[in-house]
Amino acid sequence: MAALGAAPSCFTLAVKFNIAGVQFDASQPGLRPRELDGGARRDVAATLRRHELVASGIDCFIPVERFGQLDAVERAMTALFESIAFAEFLGRVPVSLFMPHDAQLANTICLEAARRGVLLADFVRPQGCVQCGVGIDPAAILLEQKNPAQEVSVASDRLVAARINDIDQVGQRVSIGHGRLDALAYRIALEVSGLQSLPVIDCRSWRQPVEESAQCVKLWNDLLPAGHL
Repeated sequence: MAALGAAPSCFTLAVKFNIAGVQFDASQPGLRPRELDGGARRDVAATLRRHELVASGIDCFIPVERFGQLDAVERAMTALFESIAFAEFLGRVPVSLFMPHDAQLANTICLEAARRGVLLADFVRPQGCVQCGVGIDPAAILLEQKNPAQEVSVASDRLVAARINDIDQVGQRVSIGHGRLDALAYRIALEVSGLQSLPVIDCRSWRQPVEESAQCVKLWNDLLPAGHL
């Protein structure tokens, strides 16, 4: 939602686009999990109900190098743990992250997620964390000269979260239909995979995120009209 503007306008836009859910960004002012007390979290849940939206998940993309910095690791872990707790509150929705390379930190994070019944989607490539689920980011995969649809199949039952995006010929992140992605093959792969969470329009670096998100919704739904975002 962060790319669509501040709350509550981002919720209003989601309704306007006629989509089922929204993806929270742990860095978004006004919606940072570590800044939301119990009352604020209940207000968020009430806002979702009022707009007839669901939470699809939470992004907590802390750069992995922060976990290796003594002056930053505690704050990074706190932000991640608060995101996991908020995910539990929202119905145990997935948390998308870059899992730190440190095995002890990764194990601690996975244990906390398991304790709260929250699935983690690791977007670190190419290795990823074997202890948790996989997140698929077509733009990142295309930059590696790989096929996102095939990567969905490789992830198999470890697939927890998937983005909807693309890259153009110079490597700029763009909406689907404007780049290299075979959107239909990717859509079919996600349908076959049995992905339980909603695929997420990742418009964070698009030039016109509001207008392009609206176009993306239409294009994605037109690929397989029986499905929904």
